[in-house]
Amino acid sequence: MKSKVISAGIWYTVGNMLIKGINFLSLPLFSRLLNTEEFGIYNVFVSYEAILYVIIGMAIHSSIRSANIKFKGNINEYTSSVSIIYLVNAMIMLFIALIFNKQLSKLLAFDKLIIVLLIFYSLGSALLSLYNNYISLEYSYKKYLLVSFFNSVGNVCISLVLILTIFKKKRDIGRIVGATSTICILAFFILCIMYKKAKPKINKSYWKFAVKYSIPIVPHGISQVLLAQFDRIMIRSIVGNAAAGIYSLAGNIMLILTIITDSISTAWSTWFYDQISENRIESINKRAKQLSFFFVVLTVGLLTISPELIIILGGKEYSAGQYVAIPMIVDAFILFIYNIIVSSEYYKNKTTYIMLGTMVAMVINLITNYVFISKYGFIAAAYTTLFSYMCYLILHIVISHKVVGFFVLELKFFLMELVIIILTAIFDLLFIRTFWLRVVVGISITIPIIAYLLKETKIYKKIL
Repeated sequence: MKSKVISAGIWYTVGNMLIKGINFLSLPLFSRLLNTEEFGIYNVFVSYEAILYVIIGMAIHSSIRSANIKFKGNINEYTSSVSIIYLVNAMIMLFIALIFNKQLSKLLAFDKLIIVLLIFYSLGSALLSLYNNYISLEYSYKKYLLVSFFNSVGNVCISLVLILTIFKKKRDIGRIVGATSTICILAFFILCIMYKKAKPKINKSYWKFAVKYSIPIVPHGISQVLLAQFDRIMIRSIVGNAAAGIYSLAGNIMLILTIITDSISTAWSTWFYDQISENRIESINKRAKQLSFFFVVLTVGLLTISPELIIILGGKEYSAGQYVAIPMIVDAFILFIYNIIVSSEYYKNKTTYIMLGTMVAMVINLITNYVFISKYGFIAAAYTTLFSYMCYLILHIVISHKVVGFFVLELKFFLMELVIIILTAIFDLLFIRTFWLRVVVGISITIPIIAYLLKETKIYKKIL
């Protein structure tokens, strides 16, 4: 069993990197096929999908593991039954969209077709999450990789075909239709697989359990999405589609660090639970320090080359994104530290605190975005979002210390790392057009940290 878990963990991580890598590598292609305005429309569409996905799915996918214990031996029936909730929610959304299409078109600045596609895309995403959680019960990483690979490759290929043929004059629509059709085809086959194993039936006990378990998670989910995505929506509304496109492309550079964060945090949370249950605080502090220093190296490295990455990914048309990418990379560092710390709150089942912390940060982000985007333009959104994430992290540092009685990452090391990152970011902004100078400074900062990590053979093996 242990070898099966390890094997699944390795392949989930490798698969995630390869599949998300496909999306990342396709960026230069789409950023050149679509102009900044079209690129902005597509990315705002994806931002709205992230919000609607939470509403349609109601975070029911998160109940699968607990349902597998409560309804032992009936997980196929449970999954099949709760999928009907997704379909009902989507039908309700579709009904609202058709009845109030004029009002929604004005509110979202999308026509009726895109709003309908948005609902189908969100439904497909929600069903995909449900299925992935279902197959993870048996560590079926091959199925997970197959589904994810089809979604990523299909998304890119179908979009390209549509952009180059049917939607030559409406390339943003071609991109949206390509992404939506891929995930809808996938969702159709997922439903066929689930319904073959168990016929879809309305089961009150299944539905009651699913809704009761998942509803408290929805506000946290929506707040997280708003914190991460709403700046794009506000930029489009206040500045325009082109600005949203430049901002979105710069945001994709974060994806490099986000993939690594997701991979490390999954392993970290399991290890953290084992250590804290045996009260090994010193071991937790040591490992948190080592992992965070490792991430400092990655962050400094990405900060150093981020201006050049913007040009490679988007071209000169997106050059203003250089000033956006740097604070966004600092965001990624903040989120990594958050993932290290928040395990303590999950361990103590303090999910209400997690929700409140997210909601406070989200409100701060909405207010500061509205004030500063109107005054200083779309670049300001990157700095207001960074400020919001800082507030987010500080809140969770305080909450974590309160619930477990110690700092998961000792404050002196966190402050030292934060100073290194912020000073590097400021330096890179000041010398954004002087590549060689940024590289010299980046190497000078990272070499001592790498030397320290190499001495720590245990963490080196863990990272590998």
